Amino acid sequence: MSVTRALNIVRAVAKAEGPLTPTEIAERIGVPRASVYRLIKSLEEENVLSRSADGATIEVTSAFLRTMIAGASTNQIIAGFQETLACTANTWGASAFLARLDGTSVEVVHSVAPCDTKSGYVHPGSGVRPAHACSASRAILAFLPEAKAAAIMGDDFEAFTDKTLVDKDAIQRELALTRERGYAICDEEIDPGITSIAAPVIVGRAGVVYSLGIVSFSKHIHTHGFPTVGEYLHAKAKGAVLNATQNLFEFAA
Repeated sequence: MSVTRALNIVRAVAKAEGPLTPTEIAERIGVPRASVYRLIKSLEEENVLSRSADGATIEVTSAFLRTMIAGASTNQIIAGFQETLACTANTWGASAFLARLDGTSVEVVHSVAPCDTKSGYVHPGSGVRPAHACSASRAILAFLPEAKAAAIMGDDFEAFTDKTLVDKDAIQRELALTRERGYAICDEEIDPGITSIAAPVIVGRAGVVYSLGIVSFSKHIHTHGFPTVGEYLHAKAKGAVLNATQNLFEFAA
């Protein structure tokens, strides 16, 4: 298998806005269709590419996307999510953040402030977030296997404010709600007057990779409403996977 041609095929498929046919792939990379078909078959065998149910189109597998993102450097990931974070921050006039599961903890790795800061904004900080209380953490833990999520949360639930959920059953109910609605809420549970909402970044069947969210003064977020902001983040997180993957292939070019 020609490594260069195979990489060009994967890059073309990953950077496309949707699945491609073998003919479209051949046209984009300037390789004969016969060669493309042969290379696609090899890449399918390696679980890098997969065909649609009718066999007409090709896309990158969830497992390969997860491997790419998991193996990327922090700077590569930040670059991949930068456009999404900036758009989110300016849409809501609030700081947007990206968090990731790093072994046994969830940490905020990057944030972007809105361009218009005349009304003030809240900086989310960086580093490890409380697993039981922060929206960034809940958005990830809610979609992990139950045993893994429980191990990360532990049994010591600190009460940061009088609104912090510290009862184990209450926390589990909140995680269930997060799965149901597709986004997590932290409403004054860490700091009085501060609210955050985050959505999981999911790579198909491969599961949760990161979480994407905003943090602001509670009054500001309450004005928009949790469903409006949460559903926006949920949709934005889906598109962020494609943007991040495309950026990784730009690095690989």
